[in-house]
Amino acid sequence: MKKTGTLLIIIFAFINIVNAQNVIITGNAKTYAGDELVWKTYSDQITFTEKQLGICKVNNNGDFKFSINIKRTNISFIHLSVFKGVLYLEPEKSYHIVLPEKVTKLPEDELNPFFEETEFFVRCINSDTTDLNYLIKKFDKLYSIYLNKTFNQFKGKVGKPVIDSIVELIEKEFPKNKNQYFNNYKEYNYAAMRLIAYERNKKMFLNQNFANKEILYNNPAYMDLFNRVFANHLSVLYREPKGKIIPYNLIKQKSLSSLKSTLDSFPYLTNDTLQDMVILKSLFDNFYKEDFPRSSILFMLDSIELVTNVEEIKTTAKNINNKLTTLLAGFSAPNFELKDVKGNLVSLENFKDKFVYLNFCNPASYSCQKDFKILQQLNLQQYELFNIVTICVCDNHKEMKQLVKDNKFNWTFLYYEKNDQLLKDYNVRVYPSYYLINPEGKLIMSPAFPPTENSFEARYFDTLKSWKKELQRRKAEKKKKGLGHE
Repeated sequence: MKKTGTLLIIIFAFINIVNAQNVIITGNAKTYAGDELVWKTYSDQITFTEKQLGICKVNNNGDFKFSINIKRTNISFIHLSVFKGVLYLEPEKSYHIVLPEKVTKLPEDELNPFFEETEFFVRCINSDTTDLNYLIKKFDKLYSIYLNKTFNQFKGKVGKPVIDSIVELIEKEFPKNKNQYFNNYKEYNYAAMRLIAYERNKKMFLNQNFANKEILYNNPAYMDLFNRVFANHLSVLYREPKGKIIPYNLIKQKSLSSLKSTLDSFPYLTNDTLQDMVILKSLFDNFYKEDFPRSSILFMLDSIELVTNVEEIKTTAKNINNKLTTLLAGFSAPNFELKDVKGNLVSLENFKDKFVYLNFCNPASYSCQKDFKILQQLNLQQYELFNIVTICVCDNHKEMKQLVKDNKFNWTFLYYEKNDQLLKDYNVRVYPSYYLINPEGKLIMSPAFPPTENSFEARYFDTLKSWKKELQRRKAEKKKKGLGHE
């Protein structure tokens, strides 16, 4: 049986490799010489969790080459400090691209957690007017011009004849196209326009555009409209007579099958996979609205991930679970692997069996400078099982090293390695930010009390005392079970 399972895994892996097709991205960008570039996509377009597609180092001449495997057409992007380049990738195609000259963030931008990159379409030298990127860029421009002009002219009161005329004008610019991805992109943008302008019967709109239609997980036009019309949809439905049982399905029964049976009574929601997507979107939206208990939401997410055979549904459920439980007290803290002052790689695992008082600081921040002095005093106290770890958000490793040396700081400093994803994982929106992680790597305070708090010592000792009690309880329970077996 074990051999059969292994064989099946190998077969499925082989099928995935065969289905994935190679895409080549090349170019020359001298200002990025020596830099490592990362090409990404979204693993789902509800949470917009980023997924790496390829990575390459720009050589001394500025040349770079990505070799990427993709199964289907998808939107992709590259982060370039202050820019975000967007490129639609199609299987078995090559793209010779031009990147903007390198621009580094200003110090104030580095400190600003709300900084937004400037988005642009990556220019392809080897493309023509039939290329998907050319078509989408042209469509977006026309769509925006006509929509803004029309809504300003009619002061938002736009009817069906006007929208139909806009669609007709835009369509004249695009002779019949065989690219189904682009045709779907247009279709769902037109649908969004109609929804804004005159669609009043939302159920009819949902039936026309989503019931018994293919779910286009990788098409932004489809997913933008999906996210809009199905926002927190379960909470909308349970206020209707047919949906009153939804809270019972979720909270009391905790039954995915019962919930989906209830959704079957809505004509536009009879598609099993669409039901999963609507449930996932609703659970994600509702987590902080408190219509449903968090425990029920997390249980239902686990159920969908376990039951579904659809790869995209499974991935979305997993991403939502990660997004919701990340930074939630009682759940594992996001891991990291960063270089300390000596250049050694340090991860959260290195502090196992101890409390970690984790903080994110930028040396340019006056608040951080003040806290450094207090953290230095705290570290000298040598509290039991207490470790201070500072993740330094600064320009380079050398700057962090100099900071520690000049001030004779003697606790753990780690350089953030320009890892913006880590800052997102810990939702760092202000410097300093603090978290307290227990000896099992789970968050117990998120965010944690700052070191400037007068009751800091008392609060930490209460936490330590609670932890010791928990260990004693576990030990007693283990002993009890052992006696039971005897």
